[in-house]
Amino acid sequence: MALSNLVSEKLEQYGGIDLKKNEQRFFSNALGISIAIHLLLILIYFGWAWFSNDDARAPHIIIHSIAELAPPPSTENNQDLAQPVAPPPPSNVVKPNLGVPVPVPDAIAPQLTLPNMNEPTPPPAVIGNGPVTTSAPTQLHISKPVEEAEPKEGDFVDVSDPPTEITPIQKLVVYPEVARRSGLEGDVQADILIGKDGHVKKVHILKSDYDIFKQAATDALMKATFTPARQNGTPLDVWTTEVIHFRLNNTQ
Repeated sequence: MALSNLVSEKLEQYGGIDLKKNEQRFFSNALGISIAIHLLLILIYFGWAWFSNDDARAPHIIIHSIAELAPPPSTENNQDLAQPVAPPPPSNVVKPNLGVPVPVPDAIAPQLTLPNMNEPTPPPAVIGNGPVTTSAPTQLHISKPVEEAEPKEGDFVDVSDPPTEITPIQKLVVYPEVARRSGLEGDVQADILIGKDGHVKKVHILKSDYDIFKQAATDALMKATFTPARQNGTPLDVWTTEVIHFRLNNTQ
């Protein structure tokens, strides 16, 4: 056999001819390796997720009764940290003053005497030449004196002598005990109507830092006395504004 023929027979086993013969085997090997790589990646992913999850590795505790629970923490150490809470100020609500009902008797109809139609009517008295008729006496209506209307809050009243305090209002203030214990301080502004006699007739609270001071300020203003406002010597009713100060260092 010639050398050229031997070489050509060996070369026919490689190249395209060899790939065609082993195509199915190479494809099966490549598919198996690819599937193995994907399975390995999936296992690595789930393994990493399992190790990174603390809840999956934490032990599960099953409690069968309340007696197995640990006692609650002690509150003795927390008592010193508790701050005193001031009681809420009482609401400024005036309760209705209900008295004892008194029975009222029914109205009694006046006793009227009807004339007797069977008796003759006496003739009228005659004086001089003709009869004199008598008539019922005329009733006199006495009108009541017209009371002067009080000025409205905010009305301007021209006075020559404004009212002045006789006793300082601050000395009449009674500090609320709840506000004293709570350490509350503040001011109350109010409009008051001073009468012709110098006494306070009405009090209207305009503003107050705390509601608890409203009643104490009203009581102090109602007890205050003033020299009345005058216009040409005549006393007048007049509105004025007062401010009551509630300070702990000023209390007795």
